[in-house]
Amino acid sequence: MDAPILRLEVSEEETGNRLDVFCTHRVEGHTRSHFTKLATAGYITSNGRVLKASYKVKSGDRITLEMVAPPPIDAQPEEIPLDIVHEDDYLLVVNKPSGMVCHPAAGNYSGTLINGLLFYFSQLKNFSDRIRPGLVHRLDKDTSGLLVIAKDEKILAQLQAMMKQRLISREYIALVWGKIAQAEGTIDLPIGRSPSDRKVMKVNGVKPRDAVTHYRVIKSFEIAELVGVKLQTGRTHQIRVHLSYFGTPVVGDSTYGGRSRSITRLTGPKKQIGLSLLKTLDSQALHAQKLSFEHPATGEQMSFQSDLPEDFQKAVEILEAYS
Repeated sequence: MDAPILRLEVSEEETGNRLDVFCTHRVEGHTRSHFTKLATAGYITSNGRVLKASYKVKSGDRITLEMVAPPPIDAQPEEIPLDIVHEDDYLLVVNKPSGMVCHPAAGNYSGTLINGLLFYFSQLKNFSDRIRPGLVHRLDKDTSGLLVIAKDEKILAQLQAMMKQRLISREYIALVWGKIAQAEGTIDLPIGRSPSDRKVMKVNGVKPRDAVTHYRVIKSFEIAELVGVKLQTGRTHQIRVHLSYFGTPVVGDSTYGGRSRSITRLTGPKKQIGLSLLKTLDSQALHAQKLSFEHPATGEQMSFQSDLPEDFQKAVEILEAYS
């Protein structure tokens, strides 16, 4: 079957957008990276001219897209070391390291948590979902910490229902730049996608959804604070977006201002300490430390806690020494 052809005309309001961004806004169900790949392969044209993904569209442009389907993603088993915190006949609790993607997706077809779990527990291949078998919830690539994995479809459905009903408690610990105005509080601000980049979220972005984050300052340092965070909702990048919104981004988070942008605000010895933090951290200082829920099969109350990763702990020690 031939690939479907879409023909779009650029409006005056859309003038100046990158081609891949324009396509993402106009065609639902596809990522910006998908349109970047289509453009690179020559499947996006205007008047017979192949357009680059970076092309800035102009009012009146007539864009033709040949919607070639990407190859299907099917997670394959891989022998990857895993930190299994708990396992029984129904579920697993895993401590994910920072730098590991949770499941295969465009640009990350291997080396993910799911690839490793399929090797460790082959029954996951029986799930109808071939990309995210057993995955109840996710963590960002550069966020470390605890995740629960179901071993069969029934337990998965029960755990997902519990997640929606907010019966699974998730607590994080974050190191943030600066000082939070109040030592304890709730951030209740809706989050949606950035109008200029679908991979980035923002407060009151496109099609915002309710997002509620509870926090408390655990320890305050000269240039940063250690913060405990509890999620009430689970939006994409929620903690990072909420903390950044108030000028206290997660240390090491390049997407939301936690690297170079924060360093430029520091001077003298404070800047040197800040640079030491970034050099010490392998990624952003955000860790899913606690996970609690009632076992869906046994009714037992389950509670797990994970130590801070070594680089995160060293960053805290640097701040303690400076103080």
